[in-house]
Amino acid sequence: MGMNQEELHQVVSSLQSCVGLRLQNAWQPARDRVVLGLSDGRFLLLVPKGQNARLHTLNARPRNPQKPFSFQGACRAHLRGPITALERDPHDRMVDIRFGPMRLHLRLTGKSGGLWLMEEGRVIAAYDGPAPASLPPLTPRTLRGDPPRFQPRDGETWEAAAAHWFGDREAKTLLEATRTETRRALRRHLQRKRRLEERLLEDLDRASRAPELRQQADALAANLHTLDRGLSQVFLQSLEDPSRTLCIDLDPAKPAAATMERLYGKARRLDRVADRVLERLDDVSAVVSKLAESLSIVEDAPLAELRRLRKQAPSQGRRATPQARRPWVTWTGPRDERVLVGRDARGNRQLTFQKARGHDFWLHLRGRPGAHVLLPLSKHQSPPLPLLLTAAQIALVHAKISEGAHADVQYTRARHVRSIPGAPDGRVLVTEEKVLHVVRDPSVLVGWSRD
Repeated sequence: MGMNQEELHQVVSSLQSCVGLRLQNAWQPARDRVVLGLSDGRFLLLVPKGQNARLHTLNARPRNPQKPFSFQGACRAHLRGPITALERDPHDRMVDIRFGPMRLHLRLTGKSGGLWLMEEGRVIAAYDGPAPASLPPLTPRTLRGDPPRFQPRDGETWEAAAAHWFGDREAKTLLEATRTETRRALRRHLQRKRRLEERLLEDLDRASRAPELRQQADALAANLHTLDRGLSQVFLQSLEDPSRTLCIDLDPAKPAAATMERLYGKARRLDRVADRVLERLDDVSAVVSKLAESLSIVEDAPLAELRRLRKQAPSQGRRATPQARRPWVTWTGPRDERVLVGRDARGNRQLTFQKARGHDFWLHLRGRPGAHVLLPLSKHQSPPLPLLLTAAQIALVHAKISEGAHADVQYTRARHVRSIPGAPDGRVLVTEEKVLHVVRDPSVLVGWSRD
């Protein structure tokens, strides 16, 4: 509950010292509060709604937002001169601050509360939106005779006591809200990192097949001269363990040497996967440990520490609706990098011509049909080569390029991509392009996930 009847009575009586002071300026630092700067250096705070609805003075004004609210402009345009009266309604928690024919009408009446700028009986502006034609009606109620919840200290005024009491109350509310949000954000980020850790361990397990593939390739290399084309399967002795027999599948349309090269190539790629997985696994495990440690101290952390801890978990923003997710796929990297890929022709158009900003990077398989790939960047930023190559690998994945095969990927700034009117297949015109010759390598995408 905001300021009660007896508290408001005491504070308004104390604020009679403001009558005759000139208005220097008016600010609206937040939607739910307005500050009046007075000629004696004090600031009069008006909070119309909420658990901390109140009226009292401040020694300093809060900082204004970058984009000011319209009610601030209305107050600056219409309020002039000194405060001529500060009147409290004896029948309810309502106060009028008069500036000659203009007045601010403040209601601390709960859901029907508000703040309006008025001239005589006409409403000029409302603190929370468009001005209504008239003041909303008040619901009849019986006033409660609750005593004040705070008392002035020695030599302190009632408005100063109100400022201390409500300020402490807001600080506690802010602390608990920040604690709850920090705890939720850290837990959410920790869950994501633990899922990533699990996927990396799965990749490491798959990469452990490299020695087995290399053994099969070595056995084929030692017996190439005895193997005829047309075989679909052979059983050969392992060179590392002669007591073991290896079953190797062959392509009957190709010589055994082709299978040998394919096995060697796959073993090399799995080795690279293992190296990348081990490197990223160390990083992810360190992040998991740090997040778990941060979660353990959230309950007792002060506000400044909570704000520092909150920065460890990136903001997720508003959840996208299923309709908003449908046109494109989002790939997320181990360091929260993002690459977007159109799901179909409609998704390609929306991604390239609606979602993309001119400075983002756009990629596509050169000379082939495929998905549009977008690499979002900050203005005047160019992607590091590893990130650009990763986006190219993602283009190959969506084009279903087989492992070990190669393709050319064109890229340019999104501003250099133009639609071709009437093109039935959604083709685009690309200028100032550059080309990457890319070999499909799964190890590049270790640690990346798609929605």
